[in-house]
Amino acid sequence: MVSQDLLVRTALAELLAARGIPADSGVSLRWVRVRMFGVPIVFPNFAARRAILFMHDVHHLLTGYETTWRGEAEIGAYEIATGCKRYWAAWFFNIGGFLFGLVIAPRRMFRAFVRARDCTNFYGVPAERVGAMTLAAARAELGLNQPLRAATRRDWPAFLLWTLLFVAAYVLVPITALVLLWHWLCG
Repeated sequence: MVSQDLLVRTALAELLAARGIPADSGVSLRWVRVRMFGVPIVFPNFAARRAILFMHDVHHLLTGYETTWRGEAEIGAYEIATGCKRYWAAWFFNIGGFLFGLVIAPRRMFRAFVRARDCTNFYGVPAERVGAMTLAAARAELGLNQPLRAATRRDWPAFLLWTLLFVAAYVLVPITALVLLWHWLCG
């Protein structure tokens, strides 16, 4: 177990090193390489993504959610439920993780969503301030030091609403656009 007196920046550096992730959370990389179902996916590491990497990794550290696909689904649900503020790249990637999580880890993702409804996140907080906090202080500030609670009647509709919104945005809208394009080209 990691000492709660450890500074966030120190604990994060250890976590990233153990997982083979660059010490700067990948901010300096020009290209991002991930594998999904064994298929390599490469895309540019654009500025909006680089702007969220540190806090996203801090959230992984503080929540304990792994950097596996299931862990990304959990952190996506956590960050969606706590709000990604004006960080569109966080919304974009977390919505994708949320939808993927519905398929691969729906229960774990729902638990992360419920947990986050009583928490906040560090988006918009200066990285220097967060890095200088102890793990205990950072967890307390986010509300992660509270015991996990059972889902309430208010959690289910919120989760369902986000799910329907994301399915519409990521699935129905593109399919509708493709059908309309096909009709336009072939009709």
